[in-house]
Amino acid sequence: MSTLIYCANSIAATPYYIDEVSLNVYSLEELSYYMLNNVYLLSSKLMNAELCNWIGRELKMQKLSNELLTMVQNNSPLHIFVGHILSANGYASNKEIRDALSIIATFENKSEAERKKLRADRLMSKGKLVDAIYEYETLLSDEIAKTMPRIVEGDVYHNLGCAFAKLFFFEEACRCFDEGYKRNQKKQTLYQLLYSARCAKDKISFEEYVSKYQVPRTDVEEVLQVVSRATVKDDIVGFDSSINDMLYGESSEESKETIRNVIDNWKKDYIKLCRI
Repeated sequence: MSTLIYCANSIAATPYYIDEVSLNVYSLEELSYYMLNNVYLLSSKLMNAELCNWIGRELKMQKLSNELLTMVQNNSPLHIFVGHILSANGYASNKEIRDALSIIATFENKSEAERKKLRADRLMSKGKLVDAIYEYETLLSDEIAKTMPRIVEGDVYHNLGCAFAKLFFFEEACRCFDEGYKRNQKKQTLYQLLYSARCAKDKISFEEYVSKYQVPRTDVEEVLQVVSRATVKDDIVGFDSSINDMLYGESSEESKETIRNVIDNWKKDYIKLCRI
């Protein structure tokens, strides 16, 4: 285990099972941990009499149980219900509670598809690309994807393509951007498609996409210039020069050190991006 949770309240003999994530929780602190770390997974399904009764029966917190049951019966907002649970124990700080409730309040009236997209987008913004890819692919393969507007589905494909491109999976990125552009018709998605094809060094696919979407020559030139500028940055040029020294000339310690530093940084960045 990488995390220990100190439980000041009672531990349940029989756990409460959270069906959405196939998880058993044995204490109010564990329930709080789940809610804080899975904010975008929370839905009104959490507000049910079974959970309230479990808190009273297993955790011996009858007053809290009665208060939560009243909220369920009154159809209170989800963020009020969650806030009441989080405030009933010392697991979360006031700031953590405020931040979580603020997020819940922004999506509790949104559809399931919109909530899942928000969660995936948040994972992307935090650099958790593998998790984000899983969330986007799950969303697109789910029945709820059929309820999304076509342009929103295109945006999901766009973001999935960005995640793949950041991991250098340019062929997968091209597939996603292609599907995305078919749906959202956004210029930025088209550009990302061409960038990915160019970075994959697939000239045939690049020209096919240009022809398929009748991309104006001025736009094509702009894409080529952006990719070209990206390849002449000082660190890339220095790395390329060091590689050439090793291949065709005398390899100095300075060249070896440059190569080692660049590769080490790449490895650190890639491991960070791939972490789950």
